Amino acid sequence: MTAHFTHLADHPREELFALADLAAKLKASKSTERPLAGRSLAFCFMNPSLRTQVSFEVAAASLGAHPLTLNLGRDTWQMEFAEGSIMDGAPAEHLKEAVPVLARYCDALALRSFPGGKSWDEDKTEPYLSAFKKYSTVPVINLESATGHPCQALADLMTIRERMEPKGKNFLLTWAPHVKPLPMAVPNSAAEIAAVAGMNVTIARPEGFDLDPDVMARVKRSCDANGATLRVTDDAASAYDGAHVVYAKSWGALSRYGEAPSADPAFRARWIATAAKMKRTDDAIFMHCLPVRRNLVVADEVLDGPWSVVVDEAENRLHTAKAVLLKLLQGDKRR
Repeated sequence: MTAHFTHLADHPREELFALADLAAKLKASKSTERPLAGRSLAFCFMNPSLRTQVSFEVAAASLGAHPLTLNLGRDTWQMEFAEGSIMDGAPAEHLKEAVPVLARYCDALALRSFPGGKSWDEDKTEPYLSAFKKYSTVPVINLESATGHPCQALADLMTIRERMEPKGKNFLLTWAPHVKPLPMAVPNSAAEIAAVAGMNVTIARPEGFDLDPDVMARVKRSCDANGATLRVTDDAASAYDGAHVVYAKSWGALSRYGEAPSADPAFRARWIATAAKMKRTDDAIFMHCLPVRRNLVVADEVLDGPWSVVVDEAENRLHTAKAVLLKLLQGDKRR
């Protein structure tokens, strides 16, 4: 069976930690070896990207591979995923042909595919990513889907471990205001990786903004397995008390799926990450996956202050991308 890197839950704790360890070694190394020379990698994007695209392109090139970035539907034909579809609409190509063709050209495929934002029951099936895994004969990497962003989570784990031993520490995932109903991929994966690392997880969110029950069940199982706790609260300020890591991120409400959150100034002021809230922590670091809307999600004083590690966190996307590529491809003699 072809190995993929698409969901954190597919990988045991030891494997995720080993990837973070490898990324740390790669970050410290000055090696110019090119162990993936002669390989070609297709990075397929259906949505915008900065860190994910650049980190994987640079990672691939620095390891000797040839990165090819495709914006599906713009650089290519629009793609159909549904079985038995009558293709009389905009899509001119089916993933049943497109993915196997790419797999014959390339040694690994990667996909970024955001949710449609109309039906969570449909979006959580991740039709495009599922089709890539079904039809590909080479490894598939999830560059962010409806339910998770494992590559970001791996960089988050690396960033935390650079500053502390995570087991037993307190991790706060706090909801933040936004102008759009953002996907739940990053908060899902942030909570999951913190639990895997043995951190006590607190999720602070307004009423109605709970994460998907399946995700919460996985987080609870990991917390229990690692002797940690899971707490959910709607108290935006006291949630910061005693935190060692604060991860701010907006996400949409399942109960009002696809609707933007309230723009009420008082509501936004309650949930923005501020210096006053950070001062309630136990000298916590502040994390965010980026891009971030200043003075809406988080105040300038936090992003520009001593708490922020967001640029270091973003840099680690490069090193963890290298680790993932090496894990999936090094030693594979298919080509």
